[in-house]
Amino acid sequence: MGFMDELMGKKEGGALGPRAKEVTLQDRERLFFLMGMMFRAGQTSVDALRTVSKAFKNEGLDDIAAALHSMGTKVAQGRTMSKAMEGEYVLFTTVHRAAILAGEAANRMREAFEILRVLEDKKIEASRSGFGALLTPASLSVMSLLSLFNTGLNTLPVMSQLKKSQGKELPVLAELVMGFTHFCANYWYIIVAFFLIFAIVSYSFVKSAKGRWVFDGQLLNFPVLGKYISYKTYSQMLLYFPHLIESGVKPQQMTPIMEALSTNLVLKKRIDAFNQTINTGGKMSQAMERSGFPGIAVTPVAVSEHYSGKEGETNDVMVEGMHHAYNIMEREVGDTHKQAINMFSSILWIIGGGIMMAEMMSIVMTQA
Repeated sequence: MGFMDELMGKKEGGALGPRAKEVTLQDRERLFFLMGMMFRAGQTSVDALRTVSKAFKNEGLDDIAAALHSMGTKVAQGRTMSKAMEGEYVLFTTVHRAAILAGEAANRMREAFEILRVLEDKKIEASRSGFGALLTPASLSVMSLLSLFNTGLNTLPVMSQLKKSQGKELPVLAELVMGFTHFCANYWYIIVAFFLIFAIVSYSFVKSAKGRWVFDGQLLNFPVLGKYISYKTYSQMLLYFPHLIESGVKPQQMTPIMEALSTNLVLKKRIDAFNQTINTGGKMSQAMERSGFPGIAVTPVAVSEHYSGKEGETNDVMVEGMHHAYNIMEREVGDTHKQAINMFSSILWIIGGGIMMAEMMSIVMTQA
């Protein structure tokens, strides 16, 4: 089976599916750390999988232990580790398999697991910072909405009756609040049905080939989010490129790894331009530029291609340039992530504050 077929092979989950049904970011990060330690200590793939399996078994994580033990058995039978991962698609995603494929191609399994550990650690930090920044404004919005319904359904009707008995008109804002809350209370089943139908239609559309293409294209055009997706994908590619180049892996062999790292169909389509450029004799910098890499990543590679002092087949200037470009793009990814969190946090604050203000003003104006 070829390199492309090995990466894009179908999942082999048994009749009962993968053994590991659920895994936390913390457990996966520790798994990658222990596997890296095993390879650093000179263990084989089979011994590493079985040893780490015992460690998780002793900690009571039987599902993960069974998954690793099963993988160890498959590797002992002659399969590669990346191939053995196919059946455990909950524990190991396509991105993880791409990293291990890169490690197998470059004979750098320890570095592959170390990279995965670093990426998982960054996911943990990002999830913590994002959750903490959005929790308070999201809670405010929900509580404000519940309070608005209580006011519109219980408080304002009593006050409106008193207002009418005095021969005074009810303020427009109070009427709007009561109208909105009573409409939602009387026709809640229609609203729920609408959102359910919308969710089902949207899910079906995204799952279709054309719908997924349109959806992924719109994501890339979305402010802030589009830049984050593209930079995140390309920075992950640059994380593996230097190790592959140092080990003598040909650019053609990088294509399956690039495709696996790209979950966006539009970005995945651009990888075809990389492969076509390389196969027609183009340079690495040209292939990267045509496949959509930003200029900050292409420039150091283009400069390194003129370097004539390299020893052997490894262009150490290109490797250094890719490391530098990766660091720059990682800073851009971090800044974009913070910008997105701040933007959504501000929107939630505005929504929660607006609902609270509408409720207070409707009460005050009705009392006046």
